[in-house]
Amino acid sequence: MRDLPVHQAAGLMGLARNQFPRLTAFVSHGDAQAELPLLWKLCSAMVDLGYPVTVLDGTTQEAGDNPGLEQLLDFSTWRESPQESPTWNILPSMQGLQALGAFANPSAHCLSALGQAFQHEGFVIAYSNAQVLSRLLTRSGVRPLLSLSTARTSLLTSYLALKRLLLKGGIEPVVANVVQYADRSLETESAVASNLCDCARNFLDFEVNIVTIVAPAGEDRPSMDVQRLALSMIENAIPLVKGWSTQSMCSDIPLTSGIAGSH
Repeated sequence: MRDLPVHQAAGLMGLARNQFPRLTAFVSHGDAQAELPLLWKLCSAMVDLGYPVTVLDGTTQEAGDNPGLEQLLDFSTWRESPQESPTWNILPSMQGLQALGAFANPSAHCLSALGQAFQHEGFVIAYSNAQVLSRLLTRSGVRPLLSLSTARTSLLTSYLALKRLLLKGGIEPVVANVVQYADRSLETESAVASNLCDCARNFLDFEVNIVTIVAPAGEDRPSMDVQRLALSMIENAIPLVKGWSTQSMCSDIPLTSGIAGSH
């Protein structure tokens, strides 16, 4: 197992170990350029910091030959014992997340059920669309990550996701503009990010704070921006505790500590 680095995150290394697993979320809205590449790099960055991670993939259905969250919640599938070295894995979770959202108080039930199912994990990342997340995370204190790119369709899909999260769930996501250049002297705000801010201000009466994430394509290792974003998500993830009260975590929490935003 490689040695853990000494840096600003060193004090957080043992946060998830021997404690409750923690939950964060990532919004799926169909932006292939910004979503999965960033999600995988975030998972790698968290593992580098010493945390095992499970991604609940709400875009993939569970099946008999590919069991996932639905079977795990029904106790028809058992989790393997945690590995000595931290790693990350993906679990099909479409039906499971939808089932959790069907409860009268989905947030409390979701946190309790996931806490029991993933008690040996460091972090659980719920990756699903805004419709599912807005129901699951209402009043939970979770602010999911909403990424966007320079793709032409990203403006419409990210705006619709933002609108649903705000109006249906009362959830304010962290919005990340993913760019692939490495020279910050050439940095300019993308038209998609600027237009999203304008649309949110004019039609939703909401001020979006865009966090710019430089994540060069083709690089396997997480960039410094991705590492800082992963650290912010670690700091602000919420514990998955049985019997946890959703009202107890709704205090104001700085979600973008240590990350430079642009708007």
